Amino acid sequence: MATKTLQYNFIQKEVRPNTIADVKVDASFRRIPKNAICFHVWKIDEDRLEAEPKSQYGTFLDDCAYIIYAAAPVGSYVNQDTITREVKPSVNLERFIHFWLGEKVSEQKRSNVAHKIQELDSYFSNVAVEYRETQNNESARFLSYFKRGLTIKCGLLVTSSDPNRLYQVYGRKWLRCIEMKSIAWEHFGADYVMLLATANHFYVWIGRSSSSIERRNAIDLANKWQTDPSKITIVDDGYEQSMPDKCKNEWNTFLPLSQRAVCQNSPAIEKPICNKLKIYKCCYRNNRLHLDQLDVVIPTREDFSDSTTAYVLDGFSQGVWLWVGSQATQQDKTSAMGNGRAFVKKKKYPYSTPVIRVIEGHEPSEFIRLFPSWHSESNDMHMKPISTILGKFDSMTLCQRPKMAAETQLIDDGTGERKIYRITKDQVIEMPTTKAVYFNTHNAYVIQYTVVSWSMNPNDSESVGIKHIIYQWNGSEASADITSKAEKFAINLFESINSKSMYIQMGEYDETPHFLQMFEGKLIILLSEKDIPVIQSNNNNNTIITNGHEEKDTLILKVYGDSTYNAKAVEVYPLVSMSSKECYVVKSQHVWVWCGQSSTGDARELAKNVGALLGESSLALEGKEPKEFWRSVTNLMNQSLILNGLNQSHNSLNTSNGGSSSMGSPSPINSNGSVTGNTQYLTSPSTKTPRFQAQLFAVWTLRNKFFCEEILGYDQTDLSPECAYILDAGIISYVWLGKNVSTYEKDKYLSMAQNYLETVPIARRPTTAIGVIRQHDEPNVFKGFFDNWNTNLWNSYVNYEQTRQILSKGSPSLTNGNGVAPLNGENGKLPPSILNNQKDFDRHQKYPIAILQQEIDLLPEEINPLKREVHLTHDDFVSLFNMSFYQFDELPAWKKQELKKKHKLF
Repeated sequence: MATKTLQYNFIQKEVRPNTIADVKVDASFRRIPKNAICFHVWKIDEDRLEAEPKSQYGTFLDDCAYIIYAAAPVGSYVNQDTITREVKPSVNLERFIHFWLGEKVSEQKRSNVAHKIQELDSYFSNVAVEYRETQNNESARFLSYFKRGLTIKCGLLVTSSDPNRLYQVYGRKWLRCIEMKSIAWEHFGADYVMLLATANHFYVWIGRSSSSIERRNAIDLANKWQTDPSKITIVDDGYEQSMPDKCKNEWNTFLPLSQRAVCQNSPAIEKPICNKLKIYKCCYRNNRLHLDQLDVVIPTREDFSDSTTAYVLDGFSQGVWLWVGSQATQQDKTSAMGNGRAFVKKKKYPYSTPVIRVIEGHEPSEFIRLFPSWHSESNDMHMKPISTILGKFDSMTLCQRPKMAAETQLIDDGTGERKIYRITKDQVIEMPTTKAVYFNTHNAYVIQYTVVSWSMNPNDSESVGIKHIIYQWNGSEASADITSKAEKFAINLFESINSKSMYIQMGEYDETPHFLQMFEGKLIILLSEKDIPVIQSNNNNNTIITNGHEEKDTLILKVYGDSTYNAKAVEVYPLVSMSSKECYVVKSQHVWVWCGQSSTGDARELAKNVGALLGESSLALEGKEPKEFWRSVTNLMNQSLILNGLNQSHNSLNTSNGGSSSMGSPSPINSNGSVTGNTQYLTSPSTKTPRFQAQLFAVWTLRNKFFCEEILGYDQTDLSPECAYILDAGIISYVWLGKNVSTYEKDKYLSMAQNYLETVPIARRPTTAIGVIRQHDEPNVFKGFFDNWNTNLWNSYVNYEQTRQILSKGSPSLTNGNGVAPLNGENGKLPPSILNNQKDFDRHQKYPIAILQQEIDLLPEEINPLKREVHLTHDDFVSLFNMSFYQFDELPAWKKQELKKKHKLF
């Protein structure tokens, strides 16, 4: 393998002993049973190691370092609530060691924690996975331990007697509550929820750009810290003047409203997209460590060929991985993290870049899934057992076993009613119902499928989850106009169906198992419009196919798959090579079914079925093809392939008359169709398809930028009705839309899915199937990825608006951006039309009056000079115009223009 040596000779090695002196292990570590499922946290305080009490798990000081140890059976997960329990030595445990560094941690503490993790690692025989974590850049695995969120306290205030505190709260999935070192407006941002805790009161300030789930969780946190609801006040961004006088006076003592300044674009942590991984081999030359970059496009398991050394896998924003061979020295294992940090510094990556060390044979799932074809026993251990049933799945079995439905991605047996629409540039055509279905690669198709209901039992219908599926299939040569038209038509169907439904969009080559199961191997994809046969039915209800052209029209179909849920036939022209594992159907003056010597019996049966659809067919086995077969494909195959086939047929005839046979050794053909050696066909290597482990991500957009956070060890409770999620199942990515998800995310779900496919560490084709699921309409193929799905889980869910209303009953001290204004409607509520108007006003970014009164060329880019007033806060608007925005909006245009000129906003 070609290599490129990089001059990363940053470590001097005087000696490389096979062993190092036994490390003295801290007494706190020695108390942990070696064969136990457990979770522990320690704090590094100067030179001391302190075990944290369980009540403090999830709370960190920003000037300290922490060590977290987690152990669980392979493929399982632990968290802060895990109770230590010993297991038999035969139980294979995954061990993880994390060291977390606060942003104010001293160099001495960083050094101390590095020594302590070496002690802990040596106690567990140097096989644990090690993670370097930094504040606000924690790994998905680290965050999975603290499902109730993280609280980061300011180390400078630990000994302070002042009870007044300011906290910054944010995080869609993993709530972060950060204590500020001071109470000042400089910490406020429109993306945050701020908590101001005084000796007498608790204020929850709601940033206008914060999400509803962040607001809900912040109010829950306030209720946890202040149990008396009468002492909690909710303050809306831009409505601070609407607070009751008593609260406003206290607020002013800490945060003077005359100095109000709120950052409109809070700095969000953005990870650059990096789908290309680089791999380096660690080598020692002249007692110095060098890194040799391997010349590979996509790293594979086979690239880690030397178990006596270490490799660096550079994923940039995804992290720098140190893979250490099982036969490497103990010194290599213990120095790997230090080498990883040196690599990060040498490459000038950010300080927060994750560094992870893994040992051969103990790779975690996060590492394994970076490789499309990881072939190791450990991979199998990380995956749930796959079913060995390869026969036809019936709807009853799939209904009763959602895990099987998810595993196979078959919602039923595919025999439900279907309507197929062909989408062309000019029209939408409903296709007739026939046994064979012909698609054109230049068109798109929409299928409305009715799920098989085999039982009248409501519980069974509930288990299946949906009644309809809207499929959209885009041909590989379909124009953007056609796919856009098909998408619009499919979405209209999806949103117009009143019953439970799901929408799936896919491209050619990325069909899902159930989509193919609908056609039972009888889906034929053609290259051009003229090739589509005319389909008729005779009186016996048998399908008869004619071409609509003269009998000389010909085509050749490559038959894929060996089962009805992975089979289709695709036209190829010209055919330049044939594999011994493949099957083809050739239609000329006669229909031929050609089967390679190594093709399976199931694949041959499917090919015969396709041949029968085109007319009376004959079987041609590899190496035994009659001359008539080769002569009939003159215009379809590469000429050298045909000539070689004719010669082989002649040899076959001689063999039958007593000559020697060469059938047993078929010959490969180059990709250009030329024959090499004495063989005739390509023999495809046997490959094992790795099974994909499903991943769950919380996804959202903020100021037109896409964000996602992975949820490791997920379960159904991780799905919030106020959020959107993507469940990546490999062959399909499901977008789950909560009932209370934002309007933008509800409308832009396909864009979010495409953004996700572009940003995953191993990039996939943009045509990968995308399924859209709404809360309460989850199909069995989705629910099967979750253990013990509970249909009634969200029946008692309380969303943000409801949480706020409940709090308002116990606390009259609430400002409300939706209703606190000089004029209130009936019972203090605004009419819906005015309320929507006010909400639109609140969605705009807000700026101080002085900025909005500047000359046009000095205004921020997002401000429309003719609409400056919408960028005022409610309080500033009232102070200038002496009325609320919705009152102003009701004025005649000339009056509004006059007022804006008066206040220099025009």
